[in-house]
Amino acid sequence: MTVHSIVLFLHLAGALALFIGYGLEWTVSALLGKAETSEQVRAWLRVLKVSPPLSGAGLGVVILSGGYLASLIGAMQQGWIPAALLGIFVALALGFVAVLPRMRRLRLALPAGNEPVSPELHARLADPVLLTAIRVRVLLATGIVYLMAAKPALFLPALNVLGIALAVGLLASVPAWSRKA
Repeated sequence: MTVHSIVLFLHLAGALALFIGYGLEWTVSALLGKAETSEQVRAWLRVLKVSPPLSGAGLGVVILSGGYLASLIGAMQQGWIPAALLGIFVALALGFVAVLPRMRRLRLALPAGNEPVSPELHARLADPVLLTAIRVRVLLATGIVYLMAAKPALFLPALNVLGIALAVGLLASVPAWSRKA
C-alpha cells in the first residue's frame, strides 16, 4: 500500500460522504413537502441534521486529498482544477446562503406540539429557492466528478461542463417552481 493509494481512497471516500450528505438533503427536501404534521417535519429535519457534518467533512477530505493528488500529476495548471474549485465555491455559497438559513427558519417556525402543517409552514417546506439550491448543489458536484474523470486541460471547456450541470440542476427544479406558481 502506497501513500498515493491511501490518499486516492480517502479522496473517493470523501466524495462518497459528500454525495451521501447531498443525497440526504435532496431526499428530505422532497419529503418535507409531503409532511402532514409538525412531528413529521421534525422527524425529517432530524434526519437532515446528519447532512452538514457528513458533507462538510467529505468536502474537506476531497479538497485536501484532491490538492495532493493534483500536485502529484502536475494538474494544478490545467483548466479543470480552477473550474472545479469555482464549482465547489458556488456549491458552498448556495449551502450557506440558501440552504442552511432556510432550514434554520423551518425549525424555528415549527409549532411546539404535533399539529397539522399550516399553509404558511407548507409554503416554507416547498420553498422553491431551497429546493433549487439543493438540486443545483448535487448536480454541480456531479459535474465536478465529471471534470475529475475527463480532466479537460482548458478552463473554458471545464466551465462549460459546470454550466451544463447548473442548467440540469435548474431543470430538475422546475417542478418546485411550477408548484409554487
